[in-house]
Amino acid sequence: MHYVFVEKGYPRYKGIVGGAGTYAKTFANELVNRGFKVSVICGRLDGKQKSFKDGEINVYPDYEYHPISYFIRYIPIIKVLSKLFRYLENGYNINRIISKINAIHKITYIEFTEGGDFWTSLLKKHHYISHLHGSSYTIKKLSGRKFLLSDWLQRQAELYFIKKANIVVAPSKVMSSHVSNEFKGKIKPLTIPYPLSDKLIQKSANGINRMTTQSNKINIIFASRNDPVKGGELLIDTLKRLPQSIKNDINVKIFGYRPKIDVSDIEFIDLNDFIPKEQLLIEYENSDICVIPSLFDNSPNTVYEAMALGKIVVASNVGGIPEIIGNKGCGFIFQSNNINDFKEKLIDAINLISNNKHSSMIQNAKARINKYADLHKNVNQRLALLKL
Repeated sequence: MHYVFVEKGYPRYKGIVGGAGTYAKTFANELVNRGFKVSVICGRLDGKQKSFKDGEINVYPDYEYHPISYFIRYIPIIKVLSKLFRYLENGYNINRIISKINAIHKITYIEFTEGGDFWTSLLKKHHYISHLHGSSYTIKKLSGRKFLLSDWLQRQAELYFIKKANIVVAPSKVMSSHVSNEFKGKIKPLTIPYPLSDKLIQKSANGINRMTTQSNKINIIFASRNDPVKGGELLIDTLKRLPQSIKNDINVKIFGYRPKIDVSDIEFIDLNDFIPKEQLLIEYENSDICVIPSLFDNSPNTVYEAMALGKIVVASNVGGIPEIIGNKGCGFIFQSNNINDFKEKLIDAINLISNNKHSSMIQNAKARINKYADLHKNVNQRLALLKL
């Protein structure tokens, strides 16, 4: 079998890595371990490198080129079509790369993130899966942000792609239900959570605790792309409202997100650029609490990773987050966009650690996530769908 992933956020030596990209690499590595051939179409790299090897995985960067949509966005009457044309142009590029990959080794199945490639759905040369990670339109709608007519038009093309897919899967029941509603129940995506990587499973089994520390303070971590939907501003506002006695006892490391306001005067906040996955996992290991204050999130890998690494999770009750955490014995869940509830839950988590009463929650969370996201069970479920 030759399995192809189309995921721009696939981990590479340059570029932003997303949750779907982490999932794709975890799944791809297990397919390779089982003797399958795997290729990936990812986001761009510097230098126009045509392809590279990631272990046994063949990786092909997609260098987007959108001349039509670029000019359309400057024409008042038809600029509403620019996002749709960008989607079509990018799909055309992806389809060309797919043809090249197929010429080298015949493709059995392709897995696309969400709206995928319109041309693949139109030409129907390959069996394909639509993996509902969350389109721009969907995330805007479910997080309560304003979406434009241009977003809606692009979504119609994405829905055509999803409709024509051989298989539609989602990592959360919330996302599955939302897309099913878009099709008025005529399509019901299967829900399969993301799998934990072998590395995380091993770290979880070894009972990872904080590795090093420069003080006795409690370390809090927040890592995300620089996107308002991730709730970074809510986090900053919440941290500013904490009692001074709590502020004196914490360090907060933020990766990727850039606050709108100047926080240089808040001594316990440490702002950092987005860092490679391996480095980020080390930061997780050196932390005590992981916060996920999202306005919407489908099935964030940060929750999986934090639970597996034995960190106390404080997260909003949006999307698939409650599905991952399971119950209050495995983490703290606050009402989305509720600064007072967030503050209280964060204080509860800090006090739990300060009083050395957090071991039970850590063990509950690790047991929960190891069962919920078991790698081999997860991959077996996915392969069973292919009916090969």
